[in-house]
Amino acid sequence: MVDQSRRNIALGATVAAVGAGALLASRKAVAQPAKSTWEQIAENKVLRMAAPISEPFCFKDLTNSAKPGAVKIGDTTWRGISVNICKEMADALGVQLKLVETTYGNGVAGLQANQFDLMFALDGTVKRAVVVDFVPQGIFMYGTAILSKAGTDITTWKAINDQKLLIGLPVGTTMETETMRRAPDAKLDRFQNYNEMIAAFQAGRVQAISGSLTGMTLASARIPNSIVTMPNPPALFPATAAIRQDVDPRWRNFLTTSFAYLANSGFVQKALDEAYSFRGVDVTKLQPIVVR
Repeated sequence: MVDQSRRNIALGATVAAVGAGALLASRKAVAQPAKSTWEQIAENKVLRMAAPISEPFCFKDLTNSAKPGAVKIGDTTWRGISVNICKEMADALGVQLKLVETTYGNGVAGLQANQFDLMFALDGTVKRAVVVDFVPQGIFMYGTAILSKAGTDITTWKAINDQKLLIGLPVGTTMETETMRRAPDAKLDRFQNYNEMIAAFQAGRVQAISGSLTGMTLASARIPNSIVTMPNPPALFPATAAIRQDVDPRWRNFLTTSFAYLANSGFVQKALDEAYSFRGVDVTKLQPIVVR
C-alpha cells in the first residue's frame, strides 16, 4: 500500500511537471513571434511606435501646422519627442513610420501581442521587466511632478499627503505608482490619457494632477494661475522605451546606440524645445533636460 501510494504520488508529480512544462512552452510559443522584431521591421518595411497621447512625448497637432517638430503621417500631423526620434530612426532604417494609438495601461499587453515595436516612457519596473524588455540607454532623466492651482503647497510629498488632495493620475504610469506610494492619504482619480486628466483639472473635478515634469510644464503653459513642482524628495527615472523580449539582440542594440547618440548630440533637447515652443512655452526660462 505504501509503495503503491508513493508510486502514485511520483507519477502525479511527473505528470504535473510535464503539464506545467508544456503550458510554459505553449505560452512562450504564443508570446514569441516567429520572427524577431528586427526581422519583422526589415521584412515589412514598417516601424510601429505605440502612440499614447502624452505631451511632450507624443501628441496630435489638430492645426496641421508646419512649425518645427511636425511629423506628417497620413492625414495626421504628430509632434513630440518620441515621434521625432522614431522618424529619425525609421529614415535611417529606410522604413515607414506607423503610429499605433493606445494607452500606457495597454503598453505591456500591446507589446506582447505584437501590436507595436516599442513604447516610449513606459518606465521599467521589476514587474514589467518579467514580461517585456527595456532599452538600457535613456534619452534623458525625468521626474514625477504635480500641477495644481497657484498657492497650493505641493513642495513636498508630505504636504501633498497631509492635505489629502484629490489628484488626477494617468493609468499605468510610474507617476501613478509613485504618487500612490509617496502620498498614500491623497485621494486619487484615474484617467486613460493626459487630455482627459487635464480637462478634469480645468473643470475643477480634481485639485491637482500628476505627470512627468516635462508634461506638466507643457500643461501649465495652457492653464492660467497654475503651478508645477517636482515634490521633494524627487522621484527621478530614465525616460527610455519598452520593447518585446527577443533572443535576437539587433533591435535592442540598434535602439541603445541610437538613444545614446540622439541624447548626447542635442537631438532630444531640440525635439523637446520644439514641443514646448509649439505650446507657447518660453524655452529660454526652462532648465535643460538631464542626460545621464
